[in-house]
Amino acid sequence: MSLIIRHEEDEQRQMTVIVEVPEERVQKKMRQVARKVSQGVNIPGFRKGKAPYNIVVRYFGEASLRQDAVDELLQPVFQETLAEIAVDPYAQPHLHDLKIDPLVVEFLIPLAPEVKLGGYRSMRKEIEPIEITDEAIDEALKQVQERHQVVEPVERPIEAGDLVTLGGEGRLKDEEDEAIAAIFNEERLELTMEGDSIFFGQAFVDPLLGLSAGESKTFEITFDEDFGDEELAGREATFTIEIHEVKSRKLPELDDELARDEGEFDTLDELRASLADELQKRAEEQAKSDLLEEMVDRLLEDVEMVYPPAAIQQEVDNMINEYKQQVTQSGWDWEQFLTLQRTSEEKLHEEWAERGEERLRRRLALQQFVFDEMLQVNSEDLEAALDARIEAMGIDDEELRNSMRQIFQGPGGAEMMANEVIIDKAVKRIEEIFAGEALSLEEIKAAQEAAQEAAQEAAEEE
Repeated sequence: MSLIIRHEEDEQRQMTVIVEVPEERVQKKMRQVARKVSQGVNIPGFRKGKAPYNIVVRYFGEASLRQDAVDELLQPVFQETLAEIAVDPYAQPHLHDLKIDPLVVEFLIPLAPEVKLGGYRSMRKEIEPIEITDEAIDEALKQVQERHQVVEPVERPIEAGDLVTLGGEGRLKDEEDEAIAAIFNEERLELTMEGDSIFFGQAFVDPLLGLSAGESKTFEITFDEDFGDEELAGREATFTIEIHEVKSRKLPELDDELARDEGEFDTLDELRASLADELQKRAEEQAKSDLLEEMVDRLLEDVEMVYPPAAIQQEVDNMINEYKQQVTQSGWDWEQFLTLQRTSEEKLHEEWAERGEERLRRRLALQQFVFDEMLQVNSEDLEAALDARIEAMGIDDEELRNSMRQIFQGPGGAEMMANEVIIDKAVKRIEEIFAGEALSLEEIKAAQEAAQEAAQEAAEEE
């Protein structure tokens, strides 16, 4: 009673599989179903489960028994088919067609994407060293001052640097000098009266200086031609703003006392050095991310890539699940949240399809780069990354360090650490490629084979 299987792959990495199930197997399953269903009903003249098969067929109907038998056969038939054709579905297979009598099943199976990268190893780029400027450190120190500032309501007009609660609206003007699209609409918004901290700049701050709580003012702004938002650059806007509350801000002095208030620092110099170190680490992480994104951009410029439509669907499903997790972790009920947003999972699928495909293409390109470059993660890599992670936490208690180690060695933590390690290795390889210093793929393969042989010999000696 072997299955008769025919399969064919299309140009979108989908395999159509048609399976003919022998009638003997269907009939055998129908008899099993008949015995099972007859045990739960009273058929006149027979004890439960003792009625002959032909009586059960007349009582329940052959079509009903066949349908139940087919329902029970579908999953095992599918599993047998996969084993027979030796295919590992990349995404959820789809029951494309089903004929009950005789039983013929048609599956559509998404196959793994195929990716062929171009000549990325010839790419070159000069990578600038990361330098933290004194201006950046000064800005970080200013943020420390602001965290420790003293804010008090005042009964006086607004002065530069005050913290002001305001509301109102701002609208762009058209060629006829009429107010049109709203670019600002707030009931209560707290802003510091400093031009470099407000999106609309000093031109928004200056007209408000001298106003007191309860007062309002209408004024116009002409944005510079090189304004950061292209939609606003070179255009005029009218604002009507009402002042609700004025607060003074008193910043602490930049001295050793501020350093002690901020943390475990004895001097301002120690605080400054710590900020510089933190800025350096952030800049390095950002540089790694930027370099990785640039490489993926360039890989996608010269790539042959084929993937099934179901891969896009699966990517969007993952995006929605990630979004759902964020929403529920924030305390929202998912369905209630969707209702308030006037959307649904179906609409999100439609709206995010293009973004999902882009994310899929970027992920596939990076995965292929990792595969082509033979980048691997071993136990020593994970151990070193784990030690570095725990060290960075600054935990002195040995028991707590061991607890954190167990967490990171768990299923989710281990996967996260492995991803971080492989990304670090990918960035390092990209730097080598851009600098023209990467070993050839043949040299990399030979080195890995030599390392494996050495490890095997060491294990045999032990």
